Amino acid sequence: MARYAEWWSVAASLALSRLAAIAAAGGGTEVAICGAFSGQECAGEETGLLQVARADGASDAPNKYAPYARQLHAIPDWLPIMEPEHYELMERVGRNCSLSDPKDEGCHFSSMNRENIYNLFPGGKSACLSSSSHYFFQVKPGAADKLLFFFQGGGACWDRLSFALGLCTQSATPGGWDGLMNYTRDDNPYRDYTMIKVLYCSGDMHAGNTERPWGKHGETVQVRGYENTVAVLNWVLANFPQLSELRLAGDSAGSLGVQWWARRVLAKFPVREAKAVVIPDSFAGVLFPPCADGRTETYLFKVFNMCGDDALTPEEQEQCRSGKLLLGNMFQQTIETNPSAQFAMINSKDDIVQRLFAKVFELSAEHSLKGALMTGEQYYKQLNLLVQMWSENANYRVYLVDGTRHTYTQTEYVFVATPLSYCGKLGGHPLLIDWIPCGPPAPKRVVCLGKKVVVAPLLPPPRHAGTTYCDAKLMALQ
Repeated sequence: MARYAEWWSVAASLALSRLAAIAAAGGGTEVAICGAFSGQECAGEETGLLQVARADGASDAPNKYAPYARQLHAIPDWLPIMEPEHYELMERVGRNCSLSDPKDEGCHFSSMNRENIYNLFPGGKSACLSSSSHYFFQVKPGAADKLLFFFQGGGACWDRLSFALGLCTQSATPGGWDGLMNYTRDDNPYRDYTMIKVLYCSGDMHAGNTERPWGKHGETVQVRGYENTVAVLNWVLANFPQLSELRLAGDSAGSLGVQWWARRVLAKFPVREAKAVVIPDSFAGVLFPPCADGRTETYLFKVFNMCGDDALTPEEQEQCRSGKLLLGNMFQQTIETNPSAQFAMINSKDDIVQRLFAKVFELSAEHSLKGALMTGEQYYKQLNLLVQMWSENANYRVYLVDGTRHTYTQTEYVFVATPLSYCGKLGGHPLLIDWIPCGPPAPKRVVCLGKKVVVAPLLPPPRHAGTTYCDAKLMALQ
């Protein structure tokens, strides 16, 4: 048993080490973006994957995680980063404001200038994992009655090893204003909205509320995604008494944050009668094997101390403590109890980052070899089963893209992606950017291109179909 435990420890360490390489493509590696903005085709070894070219021709050290590591290396925007132009933008139009200082009158929306981007420091219980970083969120002023509330992504940290290897953003890092938050593009339907960027530096899906001994020498770090989000939500509620449009979006870990927080955010705006669209992008919560989701999610909920969160009902809090709460079921209830809101989910059929994180969760939380070996076909089957459940509600819709691309809404690919490729070079329609708004005309409930195949819990993934097919049950909803 001792040797078994040691083997799993080594295996988990190897997987985590390779995942950590995503944060910085070093060692003589040049990242080449194959897509609409590089002049290259985006179809290749894996359709829709941002591929990597090694200048030195070196290969990764041989181990069973190397194929996944090479793919993850190719995703330069997996974690939020600050490019030189981002610093220049902050210096040119950025304004800092302290919510804890009653004399700082520039924190109120009514005093903000549309030409600026505001960095709001709430103070109080808000915090980042890194003690050297103060938490803040960002506001780009626009229309006073239209709000885009965006949960930033940035990985996850759930133990000392994942923290040490930098598998999550640990400091407040704004990054750029791209995708749905690009306020300079005429083809962005949200360019005139007031944009709220909920920065992510807690590694906990924006929902944890605890402290953990994950520092280099066992120092305590603050896991405060819950407090950070509450601080942002309180400011929004105080500054926007009436909304006509509300868009609640998030990518990667922010997609999980959207699923966790959507019900509470929507409940805060009932008297405002806002037309609401919820947009989770590129993290559906697929775990494998199917029976693993309850145990793994229970593990994460406990690590992050999420069971006492008032985003949950009392019944859900009890389910959480007893290991019976699933985020997918919670999101299903949110969709069902908010029939006037639209829920528009975006996902690649074989999202490589989601699959890698599911593998490492299973290694570290469950010691599950079966979970660690999940294939793209197995991932896509489980994704379809989740979407089948959510699609029981007429106000839920989904846009599925062939390939392995991770995240769309905060990248420029949101303007060119089609169901056949993230960069749009393989044709297909509708464009993702045309599908996201709620109409008129009413968008399709399911966007997917491919051969129709029956997907059911007891059926194996279809042989020889890969991940390019479409679930027949979902396509019947067209």
